[in-house]
Amino acid sequence: MNLHARFVCGSLLWTAILCLVLGANQSLAAKNFDAKITKFSVKTKMLIGKTYTAKVTVRNNGAVTWNSSHQLNLVSTGNAKNAWKYSGGRLGEAERIAPGDSKTFNVKITAPGRTGIYGLQFQVLQGSNTISSNSKTKMIVVETRVNRVKFISQLLPEKMETNQTNAIVIQFRNNGSSTWTRKSNYKLGLKSRKGIWNESTIRMDKNLVVPPGEIATFQFNLKSPNKAGVYPIQWQMKKGNRWFGEPTPELKIDVSEAKSSSGAEFIYQDIPGIQKMGKLFTVMNRGDIYPVTVTFKNTSKEKWSPGRVALGAQNPASSLTWSLDRIDLKPNESIKPGGIKSFSFKIIAPLQPGIYNFQWQMMKGFNQWIGEKSENVSVTVK
Repeated sequence: MNLHARFVCGSLLWTAILCLVLGANQSLAAKNFDAKITKFSVKTKMLIGKTYTAKVTVRNNGAVTWNSSHQLNLVSTGNAKNAWKYSGGRLGEAERIAPGDSKTFNVKITAPGRTGIYGLQFQVLQGSNTISSNSKTKMIVVETRVNRVKFISQLLPEKMETNQTNAIVIQFRNNGSSTWTRKSNYKLGLKSRKGIWNESTIRMDKNLVVPPGEIATFQFNLKSPNKAGVYPIQWQMKKGNRWFGEPTPELKIDVSEAKSSSGAEFIYQDIPGIQKMGKLFTVMNRGDIYPVTVTFKNTSKEKWSPGRVALGAQNPASSLTWSLDRIDLKPNESIKPGGIKSFSFKIIAPLQPGIYNFQWQMMKGFNQWIGEKSENVSVTVK
């Protein structure tokens, strides 16, 4: 083997040995240094540019007793980390944190210089290596002394129908030093994604004046989306184009297809002995005859007439569980759109003991079900 070949082989051997040693050291370092952020507390409302204290507790989950020479550092992370100024996330010269023990860092936090809602989150570094998972993110409202807000209440339905107009009430208290008026360009703004709801800005009434300490009440009509789905909605105060103060809690509104497009809306049913304990139920004697009433509203655009629309048995569909599977309208009877029809009839309880379902639905012709079903009643036949 010539000298050049020996040199190359020797270099490769040393490289391999060096890689093994470095890999072992990195593996050992990863095992020795491990941390967990167990607690994080900080004010959730701050004034711009003012300094506050965040308390962050970190547990030593590794195998080495921490000291200042290990270059441990508690740092903020996330998209908004550059918005915050902070100090105090290191160990003191005389501090020692043994494995299993915890250290609470009193970190000095300076709020961003612009109003808004910012996320604050921490992690632990050892040198340039991350040795902990991220803490929980705290969402912090940053505001000025002039424009400070306290959310009071909001009144809006949890469920809506498509293209439905709903009355909404939102209340905020003016905790700042300025007086809110329409002329001063104070208003309520929609924080949720635009294009879902028909209103994005609610201006104050012309004669409404809200001095410091008083409550502003915004009352307005809001139209729901034209497609069924679950949609977020959240509001916040604005002055001009700038957001300020804490927002309303974000709600998820369940928007369903309008009943007017379904054809029939269940209104009421009267069944002997009906009770409710988690679900509707009653008890009947086998073979006995019972009078019942089931009421529906015509939410279609067409009138109901005999032979075209009837009440049909459900669960299972078109069954003869109750001795009849269809109740027709009376001759010459007509139920206009928006009208209500009560079907009163008698049923015969099954001859065999057991548990049976009592449920009905409107139908067109003999096989087209329309609208809602009545509430299901579990009937025990004895």
